[in-house]
Amino acid sequence: MLKLILCLPLLALACSKQQPPHSNFDEAPLIVIGVDGMTLPVLEPLIRAGKVPHLASLIEKGVGGKLFTDVPTYSPRLWTSIATGVLAEEHGVPNFSEEDEQGNMLRDGLPFTSNCRKVPAVWNIAADNRRDVDSVAWWVSWPAEEIDNGRIVASYAAQVQAAILWKPLLWDEGIPLLTYPNSLQNDINALLDEGKPKGPLVREYNKRFGAISPEWKVPFQRDILFRGTFHADRTHQKIFNNLQNTGRSADLRMLYLGLPDVAGHFFWRYREPEAFQYPVPTEMSDKIGGHIDKAYMQVDEWIGEVIANAPENARFLIISDHGMGPANVTKPSHPQSGAHEEGPPGIFILAGPGVKQQGLLGAGKRKVGYIYDIAPFMLDLLSLAPGSYMEGKTLRYLMTDEWIANHPPLAGVDYREGFREATAPLVPGEGLDEVFIDNLNQLGYVDDE
Repeated sequence: MLKLILCLPLLALACSKQQPPHSNFDEAPLIVIGVDGMTLPVLEPLIRAGKVPHLASLIEKGVGGKLFTDVPTYSPRLWTSIATGVLAEEHGVPNFSEEDEQGNMLRDGLPFTSNCRKVPAVWNIAADNRRDVDSVAWWVSWPAEEIDNGRIVASYAAQVQAAILWKPLLWDEGIPLLTYPNSLQNDINALLDEGKPKGPLVREYNKRFGAISPEWKVPFQRDILFRGTFHADRTHQKIFNNLQNTGRSADLRMLYLGLPDVAGHFFWRYREPEAFQYPVPTEMSDKIGGHIDKAYMQVDEWIGEVIANAPENARFLIISDHGMGPANVTKPSHPQSGAHEEGPPGIFILAGPGVKQQGLLGAGKRKVGYIYDIAPFMLDLLSLAPGSYMEGKTLRYLMTDEWIANHPPLAGVDYREGFREATAPLVPGEGLDEVFIDNLNQLGYVDDE
């Protein structure tokens, strides 16, 4: 297969259809934090125990519940649906990399990149309609798209981003088109340098999770990869905070974090050994069994920093693409002992001005909506019309009667008109597509066969 290596500046990506500015836009910044794999069965006990105070506070002030997902639960597929409001068949990112006609990943297929997307994402739509946008590390956002009124720090591979960002010999040249505008790269270089696997973040990781002896071969190997996710997430969170502190008030601010997903995949056997049909060493369970809870607590701490840096009138939307539970219970050799193939629901948290205060919804009433509802709802909160073609519907029923009265629903707009054509996947540098797939194999996301 011909591999397309990106070596020249990407052509500007065409704008989606504009609409007039809406007079009812209340200019409350919308901060959206996507937390991969976060699930209520883990989160709720932590809320009751007072171990995730920032998430608990957001739920108390607003609403918390379940966000229903779709299958297959491939991260690029779901996060792109969340950002576009449409099914994978329409947005064009059905998997991690190119597929055959049966929907199986091609052995020599290239990972999907942002230029493969067939429809505009919310950052395109918002920026084209006079809303300032910041987006950091969203799945399949590389190469960073050229958008008016926007700043993007792109991600090529999310959970394996660390293996690419800090690949030996790559740092001197860096990943092309990692940011838009290009000058933003200079502003984040110092934080990328701090995030290196042997940099100062090692101390932060060890303080939260501790170190694992190389004698424990399987968990030691998982720890190496988990550390990479921590370094990437923390670096992106610091970059996001820096963008908030620049004095530029973005209307839409998006951040992706993957730590709970990787923690769930790797450490569920140690958290819940009784669910597995093979013995899990007690000493390992004692030492590593709290890693999933600690990952949630770490994300809560990072979200607390985001809240502290946010304007007082900010609205917060915290979502996950799916939930998670024990898996591969008969396969001790499988790298993953937690998974989500059956599509358990993720979490949904909304708080801020105009949000109806309901707290954590009661058992049996926790379904808030679907992943496809997020894009039209985000647009609604920005006083922009939904996409007429979008699969989901806005969740404005979560807002107060006063907010609803002051923000009448808008007729749908076809933002696809005038959007640039989708093209074949690009590769940011020689061999980085192989790094992507090799690391997905190590993480257990892709079967070697």
